[in-house]
Amino acid sequence: MKMTIYVPEDLAEKVKAHADLNVSAVCQDALRRELVRRVELAKLDEGMERHVIWTEDRGNVAFAGKQVYYSNRRPEIWAYITRRHRIAVATSGELFEWDSFADFADDPNWRGTDELTAALAEALGEEHVIELDI
Repeated sequence: MKMTIYVPEDLAEKVKAHADLNVSAVCQDALRRELVRRVELAKLDEGMERHVIWTEDRGNVAFAGKQVYYSNRRPEIWAYITRRHRIAVATSGELFEWDSFADFADDPNWRGTDELTAALAEALGEEHVIELDI
């Protein structure tokens, strides 16, 4: 099947500068990754439950989500994907929230939490790779 996609002019100009770039292969790869991500999100929706968490600043808060990670190391950490596919991470008395995996991964306060990051990436169908500058 053939498809036509829209590419903004500024992006098209940049792509033209790379004559060796196989645009079709790049688009196919991006579509495959997006479809995998959507399948993972659909699986998450199946296991949503109501969670009530006590926080120091707001008291009891509740949300619908699926727990995707738990660590009993100090501090204990629970991670959830919410029904809106946001990320919620609870520690003793605190609840942190992010709109996307990219927002979480870019948060300097959570760098070095590789197990948590990997669990969230897997649950959301996101690619999590540590880039090396070598």
